[in-house]
Amino acid sequence: MTPEAFQQQFDVPRGTITALRRYEAMLKDWQQRMNLVGPATLDHVWERHFADSAQLAALAPSGQKWLDIGAGGGFPGLVLATMGWGQFILVDSVQKKARFLEAVTESLGLDARIICARVESLPTLGVDIATARATASLKQLFGWSIRHVRPGGTYIFPKGRRWADEVSEAQEEYQFDYESHPSMTDAEARIIVARNLKRL
Repeated sequence: MTPEAFQQQFDVPRGTITALRRYEAMLKDWQQRMNLVGPATLDHVWERHFADSAQLAALAPSGQKWLDIGAGGGFPGLVLATMGWGQFILVDSVQKKARFLEAVTESLGLDARIICARVESLPTLGVDIATARATASLKQLFGWSIRHVRPGGTYIFPKGRRWADEVSEAQEEYQFDYESHPSMTDAEARIIVARNLKRL
């Protein structure tokens, strides 16, 4: 996917593309010193990371407060922040990754707060939406995020080919309503959107 194709697909202004180009350059620069993304994905950043993150915007209204758990290279949180899709709290326990997230946030002037900590150690954050990508199982993500999401909030988790198994595992410990949405970047993946989450 080219930047031009991304702009057409997600109907974002040219300024967003300019910002994402800067993000791409920073990602490739910092990747030389630390492992932010799989090395094989570096030549496909616009599809594998930017579009994969941006597609979540269609599943939630803009202006919400998001928590991104295990934010790593900033996906999906910083891409959605670059699109102006809300306020973001990005949590990662690895200090050098948190420094990268802070550098991108500062360079692009994003509405994002970076916290270097384990999410389970944080006081309740009171967000509208929790998300995470390639971080943990659905059951584990629910365990980490349930106390941070306000009543009536939403959980949006991209999942790979084992998504149905992960839903079944999570249902052993939690009650929730959910929808699964096709991923535009992986035919075997789904995006799980869950609500009304409660422990059994």
